[in-house]
Amino acid sequence: MRSTFKTLFYINRQKTKANGLTSILCRITIDGKNSVITTNEECKPAEWNIKQGPTTDKKINLRLQSFRELVEKTYQELLLKDRVVSAELLKNRLQGIATYSSTLLGLGRAELQMVKEGVGKSKAEGTYTNLCYANRMLCEFIKDLESKDIEIQSVTEELFEEYRFFLKKKGLKGSSINNYLCWLSRLMFRAVSQRIIRYNPFEHAEYEKVEKAIRFLSKSDVKNLMAMKM
Repeated sequence: MRSTFKTLFYINRQKTKANGLTSILCRITIDGKNSVITTNEECKPAEWNIKQGPTTDKKINLRLQSFRELVEKTYQELLLKDRVVSAELLKNRLQGIATYSSTLLGLGRAELQMVKEGVGKSKAEGTYTNLCYANRMLCEFIKDLESKDIEIQSVTEELFEEYRFFLKKKGLKGSSINNYLCWLSRLMFRAVSQRIIRYNPFEHAEYEKVEKAIRFLSKSDVKNLMAMKM
């Protein structure tokens, strides 16, 4: 499903400063949810004319146009990188608020939030649920290490093996262990894309070998094969 994205400049005539000016705001709407950000521009309420300007000051209008282009460019960049963009995420990026966490669990929460926002669009509900389980297991592991969180830049390949041992002690199947390890590695790849670290220390780590059950032919399968014309 394609997301809807709109921007709208407006002023609040009820909030005029002592100098007679009021702030020009920008409402960002994505998929029906909106967030408001200041443009750092001001004008007199009498100068506001959305149909023609939006203001009577051409210089302000040019700066507002540049601001709109910045919003649209940032939206496209986020959409290309993460595939899903929320109005709040776009606002935070424009304001320069650090949306990237430097810790493992912080990154996990951010990743889950991004997946949650994509449910019903590019992500399935079951995918989000499974990743929540994986992140919960990672939280349990870090708690077992008697730590509240782990700095991304301090993570080494040894952590991968420690987590594997932790999962094995729980008696989990190889396929389940691999799923949890994949979530850990996914967070590290995300850290790479956000330039928190230069490379994923788990990129060449080995996962559990999972033996696939051999499926034997039934009598009906053999009968059908025998009946086939060569």
